Amino acid sequence: MNEYEYEPNPMLQNIVKQPKKTNKLVIILSVVIAVLILIIILMMAFGGPDVVVTETERLQSLDEVAVELEYFIDENKLDVLDAYGYDDLTRVAINKICTGVYNCEQIDGVEVEKYINNIFDKEVTFSDVNCELNDGVLYTYNSENNTFVWNNNHTGHGGVGTEPIYTKVNSIKRDGDKIKLVLNKLYYNPLQSDYITTDPLGINRVYNANDYMHTTENGEDIDLTKLSANYENNFDNLKNIGTRYSYTFAKKDGHYVLEDYDVISAED
Repeated sequence: MNEYEYEPNPMLQNIVKQPKKTNKLVIILSVVIAVLILIIILMMAFGGPDVVVTETERLQSLDEVAVELEYFIDENKLDVLDAYGYDDLTRVAINKICTGVYNCEQIDGVEVEKYINNIFDKEVTFSDVNCELNDGVLYTYNSENNTFVWNNNHTGHGGVGTEPIYTKVNSIKRDGDKIKLVLNKLYYNPLQSDYITTDPLGINRVYNANDYMHTTENGEDIDLTKLSANYENNFDNLKNIGTRYSYTFAKKDGHYVLEDYDVISAED
């Protein structure tokens, strides 16, 4: 027998696959992505970086809110709360609805309800509306057709001043989602008093009206430029004298609602 050296058939050998070399760029990108994901998770868990707001920026923001809320009060005729009170929102609503209306002998209850819901976020049970001065009935409520009807038997008389001649912010504070605004106001009603007062009833006197009168096309009237200048210059001494008015606002569905109203008496 011939001796020979065995040579295995290469076709029958197990094929051993050589491992592919991992691309370094892929590894680097994977690490970067993993780190970014970890950072995002940590930020979501612990919150983003704190936004530093300076005291000046905070005060500027509150000043802007104060202007917005003063407009809200004026636009919705909420100064009448000073005369009618917070317990008679139907009267407040009727005053707003009838502003600028020549004939207001009959008012739809739906309009009254809509105003109260939008401005105060409250629901009320309707009844007759009484005069704020002599308790006589101003409007009779008809529950059958949900209307308020003017009482023709109500005798005419002078009324209280329902709009101040001057308003100034006393303070504004934010407490969570609430904002408390305190206003100083000056009223003048010549039918009730010869004085400029901090209340619509002419009780808490600040100035003698005669000292601030000037002649206009319509006759004698208060010189508001002179009055406001004096009040501004002496505000530090006057800001806590007399009646002040506190409003607590919150936001609902993207707009402000008046959650509370209070009169700060002259003694407080």
